[in-house]
Amino acid sequence: MPILSYAVPIPPGKTQALKDHITEASKRNDLDATFRGFGISHETWHLQETPQGDLLVLVFDAEDPLAMLEQFAKSDKDLVVWQRQCLKDILGIDLSDPPPGPPSTLIFEWPCA
Repeated sequence: MPILSYAVPIPPGKTQALKDHITEASKRNDLDATFRGFGISHETWHLQETPQGDLLVLVFDAEDPLAMLEQFAKSDKDLVVWQRQCLKDILGIDLSDPPPGPPSTLIFEWPCA
């Protein structure tokens, strides 16, 4: 299954708000159905602490990751609307717009395909 990774800088002082958000999101009854509806089979969020500041690293296994992002951007499902607004408030990114720049590029994989 195709994988998409996405790294987003976390503004200073917003890491705990992000953790609180994902804790709340993971308890929602509509989470599984919403993810499956977008063709996501596995999604992970990683916190990467760096000297330059914290990063959120998202990794999606999805049938069509770019189509999934487009569908997420346009969705009016309650969970998605709430998620987009929270991430805009916390991270300053608007997921109703396409991500800036091209998707990440795989430069190493093990075991080799």
